[in-house]
Amino acid sequence: MRPLRAVEASRRPFIATTLWALLSQPPPITRGGRPRKYCSGTCRWAVCRTRARRWRPLTQRHRRQDDTRKRRRHLRDQAEHLAQAAGKLALDLHAEDLAPPTQQTGWKPGPIAGYTATALPLLAHARAVLAAAVTADRAAGATWDEIAAVLDVSPDTAARRYRT
Repeated sequence: MRPLRAVEASRRPFIATTLWALLSQPPPITRGGRPRKYCSGTCRWAVCRTRARRWRPLTQRHRRQDDTRKRRRHLRDQAEHLAQAAGKLALDLHAEDLAPPTQQTGWKPGPIAGYTATALPLLAHARAVLAAAVTADRAAGATWDEIAAVLDVSPDTAARRYRT
């Protein structure tokens, strides 16, 4: 067996040449952590801006447009209900006109205020349509002064009656 010094001496030239070869080239740069998602900071910020634009909450103008659209749809529904009720009353009155005079309301016993009772739901529908119209105008940006001028009341009265 050779002494330990002889073994170390025989390996020294190999270790010295290997170290010299490694030290003459720059060491490879290794990055730690997870792999990169974007090629650069510029690309990362571009994606961030795109996401912010996509998920940005609605602006006041967009909210007003959406609210106006909803109010207009509600106004249309209320006007359709009023038209249906008025059409039903008109058909009933027309059918009564076509009947012989002895079968008309004035000739037979019954409620005297039948026409008033029939027209009363129309008044309720008309008030609902008016309230929906005022709400739709407010959603579209009309002021209480403008609405009050059309209704021929004071702005305070209009606001008190139709404020939601």
